[in-house]
Amino acid sequence: LRGLLAKHSLLSSGLIDSAEGMPASSAYRNRFGSLLRAYQLAGYRPDRDYGFLEINRTLGRLHPQFLDDVVRQLGGVGAQVTRDAATDLLVINGEYTASMVLSRCRQTAGGLLRWMVRIDQALVPDITILVRMDATNQQPADYYLLPIMDIAAPKLLLCESNGVHLDTYQFDTLDYFTLMAQRRKIEEAA
Repeated sequence: LRGLLAKHSLLSSGLIDSAEGMPASSAYRNRFGSLLRAYQLAGYRPDRDYGFLEINRTLGRLHPQFLDDVVRQLGGVGAQVTRDAATDLLVINGEYTASMVLSRCRQTAGGLLRWMVRIDQALVPDITILVRMDATNQQPADYYLLPIMDIAAPKLLLCESNGVHLDTYQFDTLDYFTLMAQRRKIEEAA
C-alpha cells in the first residue's frame, strides 16, 4: 500500500483492485478490520472523514442487543413475540408487526443535530421503532414509534424538533410500545 500511495498520492479500493501484483482490497479489509485501518498503517489520511463508518459498524453491533431488549420487555408484559431470523421483523401477539431502525446522530457545521432515517419498504412493518442515537452515538436519545400508515416517504431527515406530524410519535422510553402489547381482561357486562 505504501508503494501504491507513493505512485498515486491517494488510495481507493478501485485503485488497489486494479493494481497488478497486489492483494484485493477485500484482503486488506479482512486482514486489518477495515480499509481505513490499512490506510492508516500505510500512512495515508483520506481528505474525507470516514468516521461514520465506524459509527455504522457500532450501530450494527448494537441493533441485535436493542432488539433483544425489546423482545424481553414485550415478554415481560406477557406478549407473544415471534422474530423473523432473516429480517428481524417482530410479530407481536399475532396481530401486528414491528421493525427497529437505529439512526446515527450527525452534527451540522452550525452545531445542530440531524438524523437520517431509511424505512425498510420491503418489510412493511405496522410500526417502525426508530431509535435516535445521542450526539455520541453510544446511547439512545429517544424513540419514535412510526406507524406505516402515517409515514409516506422511505427517507426522513429528522431535526431536534420536527413538528407535531412527527413528534407526536416521539417517546423517551419504549414503555408505551411495550404496554400496547399487554393483554387485558375485559369484564363481561351482566
